[in-house]
Amino acid sequence: MDVRKLEAFCRVYELENFSKAGELMFLSQPTISSHVANLEEELGVRLFDRMGRKVMATQAGHVLYRSAKSVFETLEQAKASIELLRDKVTGELLVGCSTIPSYALLPEMLSGFSVQYPEVRFTIETRDSAEVIKHVASGDWPVGIVGKRPEEDSLAAELLAEDEIVVVASADATWLPPEEGPISLETLVKLPWVMRERGSGTRNVLELALNKAGKSLQALNVRCLIDSTCNSIAHTVGGLGVTVTSLLATKELLDRGELKRLDVPELAGKRRFYLIYHRDRHMFPALKTFIDYARR
Repeated sequence: MDVRKLEAFCRVYELENFSKAGELMFLSQPTISSHVANLEEELGVRLFDRMGRKVMATQAGHVLYRSAKSVFETLEQAKASIELLRDKVTGELLVGCSTIPSYALLPEMLSGFSVQYPEVRFTIETRDSAEVIKHVASGDWPVGIVGKRPEEDSLAAELLAEDEIVVVASADATWLPPEEGPISLETLVKLPWVMRERGSGTRNVLELALNKAGKSLQALNVRCLIDSTCNSIAHTVGGLGVTVTSLLATKELLDRGELKRLDVPELAGKRRFYLIYHRDRHMFPALKTFIDYARR
């Protein structure tokens, strides 16, 4: 249904006159009549009874006007909200985040941001890095934080933080080698493992390190496959197996002595977290301000 024709109908309804409606809309009386006639043809009902110069709405006309008025009020509210968005940091913002930054970086970041911009409301979608990249690249999500640099040319990727890869086990695990010092890969692959799901940035780092050392994930004794950093750490603390994870995510547990860091030189390394967003996406103030804040 054409909004312009609907507006012409409303003006005729309110003024009870085609000519006055035309003057108000800067249209000729025949154009207004044509708009109303087209609506009547589209709906299959008469909207007005024409009694000489007097125009009276039919029952169908009254019903359409009530609904049309609601439509135009909603449009006005939308316009007002958009005008507000153009000039003010407000509204809702969805952030896609892989599990480690969702747990170890984002809470503090959002806390600080919300102090400065309390009218922004956040929805956090936690997925593995591959899925976050897919959603941001498709335009479904406006911004993401991931554990690997995306390959898509359409995405901008800015270094947000650096982390250290650690191999950890429960401090009470009875199946750990008794000797202190470095642990060889040959020993490590025989230990029980808590493994992250396919697509996880942490799992990708582990796989690359193993491949470099001439090993593969298939060589590991995987006791449990799990889909988040928090869950993998919890099961590791419980003694189910060793896992490769983030120093950022485990530092407190290591400091408290609940986890033990294993010295595995072949798996030592750094990883990076990136802020990603689509290069061609229009940025309202809330999104632009959040990206600028994350950079700082």
